[in-house]
Amino acid sequence: MESRMEVFAAIRRDARIESHSTRELARKHDVGRNMVKLALHSASPLVRRTPARTAPRLDPFKDDNDEKLTEDLSAPRKQRNTAT
Repeated sequence: MESRMEVFAAIRRDARIESHSTRELARKHDVGRNMVKLALHSASPLVRRTPARTAPRLDPFKDDNDEKLTEDLSAPRKQRNTAT
């Protein structure tokens, strides 16, 4: 599977060298026409922004959990907390 950057580069190369239409480029690279227009407009794809997530219900317990996990690093193997 190609990365978006590689797909953008291939679309721009084919548009410049072979002068295909938007529809032909979309069919050839198996993407939508809007993505072809985006690739022709800018050399790199837009970066997706992920919102900063909070855990309001876990905030009161976060310090205790971090403390237990740091204690587990020095505990013997059989006495460590595990995911199961």
